[in-house]
Amino acid sequence: MEVERNIRKHWVDLLRGLCMIAILLDHTEIYYTGSNIIDYSFYVVNALVIFFFLSGYLFYKSNTDFSIIHKLRSIARSILLPYFVFTMVIALPKSFAHSYDISSTLLSILTGDASWFVAALAVAEAIFALMLWASKGRNILLAMSAALCFVGCYVLSTREILCYWHIENAFLAVPLLYLGYLYHRYEHHFYRFSRPLYTVFLLFLLVLLKVYEHSAGITFLIEPIRVGNWYVFWADVLVSILCLVQISKAMGEVYWLEWTGRRSLVYYFFSGGVPLCVSWGLGKMGMNYSSTYCNVVFAFLCVYLFASLIAGCVYRYFSFVLGKGKRE
Repeated sequence: MEVERNIRKHWVDLLRGLCMIAILLDHTEIYYTGSNIIDYSFYVVNALVIFFFLSGYLFYKSNTDFSIIHKLRSIARSILLPYFVFTMVIALPKSFAHSYDISSTLLSILTGDASWFVAALAVAEAIFALMLWASKGRNILLAMSAALCFVGCYVLSTREILCYWHIENAFLAVPLLYLGYLYHRYEHHFYRFSRPLYTVFLLFLLVLLKVYEHSAGITFLIEPIRVGNWYVFWADVLVSILCLVQISKAMGEVYWLEWTGRRSLVYYFFSGGVPLCVSWGLGKMGMNYSSTYCNVVFAFLCVYLFASLIAGCVYRYFSFVLGKGKRE
């Protein structure tokens, strides 16, 4: 989720904002209604894999030498530091809300289980940084390493093996990081496909894939990894990434979505706690879910409002926690 500081690409922030909205909606449905009304495989998986893809996209820097030390420091400062700070801050209220033992909660933080996505992202970025350093950017070596990581993901996901820091999710994320890196490296070749006709075709193809997945009963789950058909999964991933990247580039600047995207890491840490609190508060006010989606929309708007207030305050007053030297 790191962003190039010198040249900010609006479409990247915009797409991350869209993905963060999708995750907030999913968590709102779960906490407010008790289940997913819109199928998880329909959009949540795509939002998560796009975050990994964009992280890989931002790995590539043209006309600069890759520094493994600088990158590892960046991962520690911008991902690991926020992970430990935010998970520690919410450890006590989380333990109270879910009746967890505090020692178990602290152990989950140390083992990377307190926020699976952030833990997997940190590990995946570290692995990919080592791959870039060892391969010196050679595509064939990067492709082979990414393929080996996917094999590791497949093996770990089909066996009951305890994996600290969600290494199995990280192994799945590495090929996605590589795809993002590859796309950025050869982005100029994709300009010819930026016409609306190609975007419409990709959107139509994505809809066909979703219809087929639903009719065939194919489900995709990232945590824990439960993929019904890996061939269809990768087809879905590639088409959805290309389609949503094209749409984001065509949309132009949308300030509130870009604002959300730039603060997506903070949003993610509170994407469980805020929907839980909002759902509890609405229930106390007699505004429980009543089988109409309008209730979910209202709850989601409340979730987005409160999560945005928290994210804004963190970035304004506690930016040092995110490894930033000054206010954004």
